Amino acid sequence: MKYLIKICGITSEKDLKAAQQLGVNFVGFVLVEKSKRFINLKKLESLSRIVRKPMKSVALVVDPSDDFLARLLLRSKVDYIQLHGEESPERVDEIAKLTNMPLIKAIGVEKRSDLHNIRSYEHSVDYILLDSKAEQNRHLKGGRGISFNWNIIEGFNFNKPWFLAGGLNANNVIDAMKISGAKMLDVSTGVETKPGKKSFDKMKEFIGRVNGEFI
Repeated sequence: MKYLIKICGITSEKDLKAAQQLGVNFVGFVLVEKSKRFINLKKLESLSRIVRKPMKSVALVVDPSDDFLARLLLRSKVDYIQLHGEESPERVDEIAKLTNMPLIKAIGVEKRSDLHNIRSYEHSVDYILLDSKAEQNRHLKGGRGISFNWNIIEGFNFNKPWFLAGGLNANNVIDAMKISGAKMLDVSTGVETKPGKKSFDKMKEFIGRVNGEFI
């Protein structure tokens, strides 16, 4: 399988076009107001129209209401919705039926037992995304540049394709892939000059490492 790369936290047309030029497989847009990479629905509408196949667009949301999801679908043309909050398996089922959209569910990982949560979601989502938990309250918060212990995943039998996220960068991604067995990588902070501003050179280096061009 070819390795797939998702660059999350895209906030500008410049960075989106750079990701497209570099052959990135997925781009993520953060619709969470507390995030330093937040964009509103109006901005998402304009950016999502620039995305060209085969690249896929992902709208990242946290515990979204039905009303917000309806507005999201009305205003934009994203390919996937990423649920990055405390959504229960029942709520994810509801969202799948309500939106009729492919879903990515983020799962916070700190210890091996956290992986059991994956089983409750696999039947209603297209992808699982594993990320680190926030230190303060152990809840899931992306874009912090913090990794978790990749050895936790070793040997786990996934029933759906999955992304590895959390603190990845060009310096550690090869180790991350070797230890975890990940074929799909999600990066945000590791390719930035500052929050929400991506670096063409860092994106290029990260992609090159994943594809074995830079050793």
